[in-house]
Amino acid sequence: MIGILIDADLILEALLNRNGKEGDVGQLLDRVHPSIKMYVTDVGWQKIYAYTSRLRNNKIGQMIVDWLQEKIHICSVDQAIMQQARTSPIKDFESAVELICASDRGLDAIVTHKHDDFAEASNRIWIWSVAELWVRANLESQLQATTTS
Repeated sequence: MIGILIDADLILEALLNRNGKEGDVGQLLDRVHPSIKMYVTDVGWQKIYAYTSRLRNNKIGQMIVDWLQEKIHICSVDQAIMQQARTSPIKDFESAVELICASDRGLDAIVTHKHDDFAEASNRIWIWSVAELWVRANLESQLQATTTS
């Protein structure tokens, strides 16, 4: 099982069909790979909820939120995480919070389209694009298939 924290902005980009990112992320959200367990910070979740609730049709926004809740686990951000993020060498505070959450949960990677935000991160957690995640997930599937044969 691969535990990943998805950058909330990446999900928003996909939901709002911005910058051509929706294809890979949409595929990830549509067909959750059996070897992937997805997380988002509770602050990121609130951001996603805030934007989707402002869509023209509130019912569609709520449907999107309900659909995402079936696929994504929520990572709580508490005072200790906030303090660690505040003193982190990562310049973007939200990215620092994501890194601390992922580390505290023992997750394998953060999936984002903003690699530069994590440039100062230590090498304890992988920073992947969606394409890199798919490569890793497919390799995991192949490995599991060969070990069960």
